[in-house]
This record gives sequence, structure tokens and C-alpha cells, in this order.
Amino acid sequence: MLLPSLGTQALVFTVLLVWLSVRLTQVPAFADFLISTDAEMNKVSWASRSKLWQDTIVVIVGMLLMAGLMMGLDQMWRGVLTATSVLQFRSGGDERNRSVEQRTW
Repeated sequence: MLLPSLGTQALVFTVLLVWLSVRLTQVPAFADFLISTDAEMNKVSWASRSKLWQDTIVVIVGMLLMAGLMMGLDQMWRGVLTATSVLQFRSGGDERNRSVEQRTW
């Protein structure tokens, strides 16, 4: 059996979602929940746009600083562990072509 085209599937899916949304909002308990949610949203004091931008920039700068710190610590530990021969890095790409028995480690 062949399925209908993608456009038909999308249309049927959209109609079903709209029907489900309308039916769901007709349930009294759900409608009361939506009304009380709207009332609570009106009580919230929202931050101004400038405060929102300021806080966003603080978060982005903090993330970049933490990423830089983690990268620095990673490089430091890589250097320490390589110097003490705990980590060993292979050189060259020919290692992938060898069988497991022929590999150095």
C-alpha cells in the first residue's frame, strides 16, 4: 500500500493537532488550568530589555571563561601526563592500516 504524499500527511497531521487542541481546551479542568496560568503570568514582574541583554552577556562571557579554563586545564594535564609517559600519542596515519596484533599498544 502506498502512503499519501508528504504534503497530504502534513495536512492530515495538522488537522488532527488542531482538532485535539480544540477538544482538549473544552475539558473544564484543563480550561481552568489555562485561565489560572494566564492569571499567574500577569502577576510576574518581567525584567526590562536592557537588563535581559546585560544578563545574557554575563552568561555568555561566563561560559566562554569556563570553556577557556577547562581548555587550559586540559592542555596542562595533557602536558603533564605526556611528560610522565602516562599518555602516549601515535604519530602518522599508518597505524590504522595495521592489524591489532601489529599495533604497538
